[in-house]
Amino acid sequence: MFEAVFLGRGGQGAVTAVQLLAYAAALEGKKAQALPEFGAERRGAIVRAYLRVGDVLLHSSVKKADYVVVLDGRIVEQIDVRQYGKPGAVYIVNSKTPADWYIAIDATSIALKHGLIVAGWPVVNLIMAAALAAVSGLVSLDSIVKAIPEYVPKRFVESNIKAVVEGYEVAKRILRPAPSVD
Repeated sequence: MFEAVFLGRGGQGAVTAVQLLAYAAALEGKKAQALPEFGAERRGAIVRAYLRVGDVLLHSSVKKADYVVVLDGRIVEQIDVRQYGKPGAVYIVNSKTPADWYIAIDATSIALKHGLIVAGWPVVNLIMAAALAAVSGLVSLDSIVKAIPEYVPKRFVESNIKAVVEGYEVAKRILRPAPSVD
């Protein structure tokens, strides 16, 4: 079973990212769940969204994930994001600054390059979803591209596709060995 948690800020699209990945997995004939976690979050508060793909799907939140994706690199300075990962988990962080314990993807620069800004915030969620796909092999880039029109307003489809392709390619270039997922 493959499990991932996305950590982001309220309004950043962590829920949309896991929904898109679940849909992309379904396009490939896999069983998938997107599990949002809602509470009293407000725009800017730290939020979590979970993804599960496997033969048997459970109806509970992910306790410890194989992959932890952080949409805002400042989150790693505020909380211990490693509490969400299993031993040997892979961490993918939207950051310009690499660290020995995570894969750094500068999704903010990619979003800005492609004009993906909403309410003054760079929209990095799908770029980071593509980075997870590149690192984990969970779904193909083609399936992500096919899923984008289902989750993005029509006027932003092309720019999101370009940004997702770039994010996927960047992640492939800096790929580290990933743990095996049972």
